Amino acid sequence: MKVKMLKCILLLVAGFGLLFLAACGDEETSNSSGEEIELDFSHFFPPTHFMEEEIQSFSEELEEATDGRVKITSYPGAALANPDEHFDAAATGSVDFALSVHGYTPGEFPLTSVMELPFMAESAVKGSENLWKLYDEFDDYDEEYAGTVPLWLYTTDPGQLFTVDKQVKSIEDLKGMKIRSPSPETSEWLEALGATPVSMPMNENFEALERGVVDGTIAPWEAVKTWGLDEVINYATVGNFYSTTMFVVMNEDVFNSLSEKDQATLKELTGEKMATKTGETFDQYGSEAVEQAKEKGIEIYELSEDELSEWKEYINPTIENWINNVEEKGLPGQKVYDRAVELSGK
Repeated sequence: MKVKMLKCILLLVAGFGLLFLAACGDEETSNSSGEEIELDFSHFFPPTHFMEEEIQSFSEELEEATDGRVKITSYPGAALANPDEHFDAAATGSVDFALSVHGYTPGEFPLTSVMELPFMAESAVKGSENLWKLYDEFDDYDEEYAGTVPLWLYTTDPGQLFTVDKQVKSIEDLKGMKIRSPSPETSEWLEALGATPVSMPMNENFEALERGVVDGTIAPWEAVKTWGLDEVINYATVGNFYSTTMFVVMNEDVFNSLSEKDQATLKELTGEKMATKTGETFDQYGSEAVEQAKEKGIEIYELSEDELSEWKEYINPTIENWINNVEEKGLPGQKVYDRAVELSGK
């Protein structure tokens, strides 16, 4: 009698187990076949910036490719997080997607910052593609993006020196000037040249130039057009000094909650494809900005090779310092730098 009762109980438990698995299977099928998932995308660019258009285009592609399952709502203008809070917001799940500048959180991306070193890329396309290849090739990068899934990484077009009241043609001209800096690496070589670097995100740049808080800024040509810097600067010194690096990441748990099919779709639409596309857009706007600056009467001075050689004597120690600092953290700074130089074709 006890044996028969035990068999009944076991059969009952097995039956419930099958029902539970069937229910889970139905739910999984539902998630991959029709249930809508609404996600937010936070960034600091203003709604009028072309990156908002890029995000909208990406969102539409993803929605179409997932048959409407995955929908994204963009929140521009740092509406959900400050520029320097975006990565942590994505890592902790405060937002689903985030875009911002690596340099706004100094020290958090030691290997990624190799592409912020001086003279690493001559275009946004090349810089973006090389940055993504480095991330793809070196597993050591994973720790920098813990809690997130990097969707694409990219760089701006090369940064120049823009000033308000004084044209800079030599190192002597730069000495003592307060210059807005986008990253610790840039701050280091600005200081070596005798300037006073002032760390500041791009969305504070216009007002700082307008009010005289800084005498100039290091920024890509793109910013002259899209951030309206041509309204407050009068001079440009061209040296292709550096590139700003940026990230688009997704909260890891949110990514893992998607069906395998939707995860694969997301990967297909991003990665090197979006790195290249974003780089192309920055280069395009950079070229347009140069023409716009000329039309507005901004005086442009391009440093010659001989003049740049003199500047590099002060700038290049930043590279050796970067390698040493990264190696001290137990990371392959020399290998990453050597590979970055190899990819750049220099």
